Amino acid sequence: MPASSSLPAPENPAHPASRVPSSIRNRGWWLLLLAVWFAATALSLYSHGEQIRQQTTAVAIEGARNMFRSVLLARNWNASHGGVYVPVTPQTQPNPYLHVPNRDVITSDGQQLTLVNPAYMTRLIGETAESSSGAVFRLTSLKPLRPGNAPDPWEAEALRAFEGGAREYIGSAKGPDGNMLRFMAPLKVEPSCLQCHGNQGYQVGDIRGGLSVSQRQQPIEDAVAAGIRDSLLTHGAVFLFGTAVGWLLLEQLRRRWLELDDKVRELQTTQGQLLQSEKMAAIGQLAAGVAHEINNPVSFVSSNMGTLKRYSESIVELLERCRRGEAIQADYDAIDFDYLKTDIVDLLHESSDGLARVKKIVADLKDFSHVDRAEWQDADLNAGIDSTLNVVAHELKYRAEVLRDFGPLPPVPCIAAQINQVVMNLVVNAAQAIENHGTITIRTHSDEDHARIEISDTGKGMPTEVLKRIFEPFYTTKPVGKGTGLGLSLSYDIIKKHGGNIEVSSEVGVGSTFVVSLPLRSPHVQGDAGGTPQP
Repeated sequence: MPASSSLPAPENPAHPASRVPSSIRNRGWWLLLLAVWFAATALSLYSHGEQIRQQTTAVAIEGARNMFRSVLLARNWNASHGGVYVPVTPQTQPNPYLHVPNRDVITSDGQQLTLVNPAYMTRLIGETAESSSGAVFRLTSLKPLRPGNAPDPWEAEALRAFEGGAREYIGSAKGPDGNMLRFMAPLKVEPSCLQCHGNQGYQVGDIRGGLSVSQRQQPIEDAVAAGIRDSLLTHGAVFLFGTAVGWLLLEQLRRRWLELDDKVRELQTTQGQLLQSEKMAAIGQLAAGVAHEINNPVSFVSSNMGTLKRYSESIVELLERCRRGEAIQADYDAIDFDYLKTDIVDLLHESSDGLARVKKIVADLKDFSHVDRAEWQDADLNAGIDSTLNVVAHELKYRAEVLRDFGPLPPVPCIAAQINQVVMNLVVNAAQAIENHGTITIRTHSDEDHARIEISDTGKGMPTEVLKRIFEPFYTTKPVGKGTGLGLSLSYDIIKKHGGNIEVSSEVGVGSTFVVSLPLRSPHVQGDAGGTPQP
């Protein structure tokens, strides 16, 4: 199977558009990036500060939970032993709200002991904790036995929340030493609790009250402030470092982009010169072929004119002598009037044919270039191909026989001169691919949407590695100095800008086939497709 290619070619190098964006060229735009970077850093700092605050508060709350659990364990241990006896001291006096037998006892050695129940022990632990760490434990209930255990407004709100099913209550409230972080969890009635609270109507599992843990918020705020201060220093350093590195990278990018823009402009100039050279080479080759085709008829017309001039001079001389009465029979015998009459007619007919041939070549050249219609129009592609073949006839006649297989085509919207250039380029390339005398077949046909031109040759064909790059700018298999490699790339660009497509299939030793497809409806992009064919 022959290899085929319909690879898209890069944009036509004749029309590169390279501009440095104003955001790179003008450093004032970088201040916008700096503002965005500052906003991002500030947002990160704020987020990190909030995270520090939340984490510090969460640690403090977890500490309060642990305190609550510790006190609860001590209470449970106390309750499991029915209370504990401790010596009576000024700080630990008998509990007046504990009405049980043997609340106070005296040991055999005379030491006075009093029974400490879970509630009394909780109050004593709270007083000890408050004096040593600043944390405040407080046992409270909506129905307290001891008036001092009556809830404050915050605790009352928490107790009502527990009755609604809340598992814990957290908040902040003012205290004697400033703001306090407060934590409270419910206490449920255990069987051991009924000894003291059974007469209040509680059942096992009821919410009897709660244990609140309060901590001064100032240490927490100090820890948060220290964390935010460290975060501020870190973010400030990152901001300054990022600003310096970013500005340096932008400067390097700007410098590279400006250098690239200079290179692109230099390349544009070079490509323009190459394209101009390509155009001049194509024009030179085309002019040489056309000059040769015109030179033949012009030469024999010129020769005929010389002969006719001599004939006319002889006839005029004879007529002049006749007018003066000097002509003799020998003068008439010197002119073969029968030959002269026949030869003059032949010379005039031959000269007329030669001039008609020159006229036809000029007309075909005009149709090929369409100098008076270089705009979009509905064109007859078959007529344009015929004109193009007549223009390049000299390039083809010593290399290949051209077979025309034209099918009926509807008018095709295009810039006809540019399509003729593409056909000329493909036909001349096909001829140059034929090493010995071969055949070039040109077929045209259409379907509902496209008109197609197929140009096949019996040349040497192309290997796969060449076929893959055939439409790349500056790629050529010709020897150095024999071509710029722009012909097929520019042809591809012309067809693409007409909304069409160009494909190629080839087999080494068999030949190549180019298929040009053009839409039968005007494409959206109708501009100067540009380009000059490569001979």
